[in-house]
Amino acid sequence: MAKLFLDNDQIAEEYFSNAHLLGIQCPVEPHKFIWLVNRHFGFDFRYQPGSEIELTKKGRKLLFPVFGFDESHLSVQHLIYTNQFDGEYLLPELKFTDFLWLVRSDAMDNQFMQLLATELRAVSAVQLVTMLANDKIKNKQHLIL
Repeated sequence: MAKLFLDNDQIAEEYFSNAHLLGIQCPVEPHKFIWLVNRHFGFDFRYQPGSEIELTKKGRKLLFPVFGFDESHLSVQHLIYTNQFDGEYLLPELKFTDFLWLVRSDAMDNQFMQLLATELRAVSAVQLVTMLANDKIKNKQHLIL
């Protein structure tokens, strides 16, 4: 009987083919950051129970909360990941990033993402916003729900 294998690299490529990612430095609790974003943009990000990212490191179970918001009329999905939990990181290569904002859509372009990043810098408590290149992220399979 043939064994079937999942190709994580291929899955990640497909998941990120129409995605843009922002790294955000904002040293506040996740619920406070989401409240600030919702208030500033008029969005409706909500915690998505059961869709948190679960990793096991050093024998410990780590849960990284994920908050989602869909603009169904534009076919745009927004996800905000918490990058730190109990001293460990979802993406260890981005240790100075507190949150990751993923925008998935066929219609989004870099100009929209630049505008989003600029407006996000105006949110109180946000210290830094950077656009991240998907191909530079080593552990992007950790972001797949």
